[in-house]
Amino acid sequence: MGEMSLIDVSRLNEFDEDMVIRFPIRPHTFKKGKVRLMSIDAFEKAIDPSRLSILKLIAFGVSKPSVIGVKLKMPKSTLYRHLSVLMRYGWIERSSYGLVFSAPIYLAYEVESGKPGSLSIRLLNGKGAFIDEKTGFIIINGVRPIQNCLKCPMLRQCTEHVKLLAHEFNVTLRSKTPAEAYIEVLTWVTSKNLAKILNSIYLDLSIR
Repeated sequence: MGEMSLIDVSRLNEFDEDMVIRFPIRPHTFKKGKVRLMSIDAFEKAIDPSRLSILKLIAFGVSKPSVIGVKLKMPKSTLYRHLSVLMRYGWIERSSYGLVFSAPIYLAYEVESGKPGSLSIRLLNGKGAFIDEKTGFIIINGVRPIQNCLKCPMLRQCTEHVKLLAHEFNVTLRSKTPAEAYIEVLTWVTSKNLAKILNSIYLDLSIR
């Protein structure tokens, strides 16, 4: 836990709301073996500067709310309000380790009404998140290509990470930039892999 002091929390709030957001992740900070489907509203609850700051610290292994509050210099009432939203909408949960991410894959959907008595769920190719110890925590929010991606100092690292992610899901990349490649992997997962999964298992829905 001594390394946590090296995190530059002053930059945690910097993000473009229509881009690929990526940061490293520590082991034991997420639950494996699940795909979490969440409504577009639930997904977008995380795309908030303060909540992204909280998620980044959890990814770095800061699992106690009291420590998160100190590092972000956030009032206790404000912190617990944000944590409550992130837990209620499915991003994080409590474990024996502390606060962790609920799943390694998050996919966003919209519900559309069809004929009387029927509904359809449409998965959104441009919004989702991946969590992997090698590639890090990636939130994909929108499909607009990032114009400055090729000039970014993290270009080589991002390219290597997205290739690992593509290999994991058996995706042949055709994109020119890492940002577009992340979106390409997400599109493949929602249109190909998930269809196979949903055809072979069942889903439980909770009624509240």
